[in-house]
Amino acid sequence: MKTPTTSQKANLASAFPAAEKHALTIGFIPLLDCVPIIVAQEFGFFEEMGLDVTLSCESSWASIRDKVQFGLLDAAPMPAGIVLASAMKLGATQPMVTAMGLGLNGNAMTVSTKLWEQLNPSGETFTSQTAAQALRAYLASVEGPVNVASVHTYSTHHFLLREWLAHFNIDPDSKLKQHVVPPPHMIDAMQRGVIDIFCAGEPWNSLAQAQQIGHTLLSSHQIWENAPDKVLGVTRRWHDANPASHQRLIAALLKACLWLDNHENKIAGFMLLNKLNYLNADLSGIDLNFGQHCFTSPEATFPWLSQAQWFTEHIRALSERVLANKSAPLNQPPLTETYLTETYRTVAEKLNINLPIQNTKTEGTHADSWQLSGTIQRINMLPDLKFK
Repeated sequence: MKTPTTSQKANLASAFPAAEKHALTIGFIPLLDCVPIIVAQEFGFFEEMGLDVTLSCESSWASIRDKVQFGLLDAAPMPAGIVLASAMKLGATQPMVTAMGLGLNGNAMTVSTKLWEQLNPSGETFTSQTAAQALRAYLASVEGPVNVASVHTYSTHHFLLREWLAHFNIDPDSKLKQHVVPPPHMIDAMQRGVIDIFCAGEPWNSLAQAQQIGHTLLSSHQIWENAPDKVLGVTRRWHDANPASHQRLIAALLKACLWLDNHENKIAGFMLLNKLNYLNADLSGIDLNFGQHCFTSPEATFPWLSQAQWFTEHIRALSERVLANKSAPLNQPPLTETYLTETYRTVAEKLNINLPIQNTKTEGTHADSWQLSGTIQRINMLPDLKFK
């Protein structure tokens, strides 16, 4: 593992206003994509920024949301949809905000071993289309519901699942019964026969396959290559009371993501999770490259308003169709009140990160790498095509 040297840990703290709050508690769920938080803690990036951070392993995204809401946690990585739904008064008591993305990719869809044998008796390699065709044929042949679990109603996993099904003309609400299960409990739920399919972040898909409990049907990057997922969430009230602490927190996490933007370091970071038992799971027998996690800045860390729009459209559609929201029409404040692009820019400039000129970009249409204008030079953007 290439650990940061003293010169790489150049003191940035003096470039920021004094922190209003130094002692912070940050929650996380045991997933591979919590690695920026762990790297920032273990390599001293939080300490470098004058923050005394305590990490708290939480049981579910609902717990993360509620503890951030009520001040038991100062901040936490969380699905972007949770933050945006809070602005629409869905599942939250007060609005939350984010000023930083925490990675791309990392999720997958896993089916039980029994269902896998029904869907794919010849053992072919599925594309998003052929997997959908196999599932559609299976659903037409059975009467009872197929139990599908996602990690949260407003998670990327759930929205990607619904978009994939709809794209290939499968009604996500007909024979598919939706459930919410925390990521670390997916394997147990599948082993007990409670669920037939789950959508979760790594390493839980790979571990289910290694334990011969399930088989990966599709990775998330086959549905949307380099799709956004987690963001750093705080309440609006906390941000307004602690703007300098928020900036310092983002700076520490950006340093972690910059370190992780190297294949060797990324794998070393995952193995650090294993060594220090942050996930309470043995990663030694799985492919740590499967999730194709990406932490590149600004591609994976900028709070793109165009991605916020994608999440918001799915939240609204889900509320209207599935949740049958019968209260007053959903309030939708401007996305700029929830995705704090200027806060990110203020911090990233101090780290010499090349920033996009615009806060939006086209989403889901690029089969190959592409470029957009940056503040320092043109930015090489990743492919982001859907339904591979």
